[in-house]
Amino acid sequence: MLDNPFKASVLALIKTSPAGLSEYDLIQRLQEHDAAFSFDGESPNLALFRKHFLVMNALYQLQTELFTQGMYLSISPLDIRLEPVEDSGVSALPTDNAAAPLRAYYLDWENFSQTSRADVETMLNRFMERYLAIDERLEALQTLDLPADAPWKTVKQAYRRLAAQHHPDKGGDPARFRAIRGAYEILLRCYAV
Repeated sequence: MLDNPFKASVLALIKTSPAGLSEYDLIQRLQEHDAAFSFDGESPNLALFRKHFLVMNALYQLQTELFTQGMYLSISPLDIRLEPVEDSGVSALPTDNAAAPLRAYYLDWENFSQTSRADVETMLNRFMERYLAIDERLEALQTLDLPADAPWKTVKQAYRRLAAQHHPDKGGDPARFRAIRGAYEILLRCYAV
């Protein structure tokens, strides 16, 4: 595994922040202390990807090294902190749980070197599509007066009840009926029934 050139700087910044810091703060501080961390001349999105990757790679490398020294590096986008293993509640590194694929991704240098500007744009577009789909789903559930965790059976019942109540043939408001029908169609796609 290649040694991350920013690993020592990342560790120094973590050690000067015993209360923890966010990934954003870490990136900002690295940019202030090291001109090589700026990636001038690259597209803004690719530069941001490279900074993010380098920080995460350094964090996962450090997590492994520090664990053998009795320290646990907790890695979360909003809270990166170093603490003694006995205080962390962690008995082993996250190599076989849900975090394992993320850890493996950031420890693989090919993901850094092989990711192009087009790849980053594709990743961002996919993220936005998923984000908007979640937002659209929640809005559709709200239209049907349902909670975010409503099962499909409840969605169908709410739709039938509200559609019957607001149907224009029964004196209901056509705009409200269209909103209810539209919400149901969105949820039909989301639940993939």
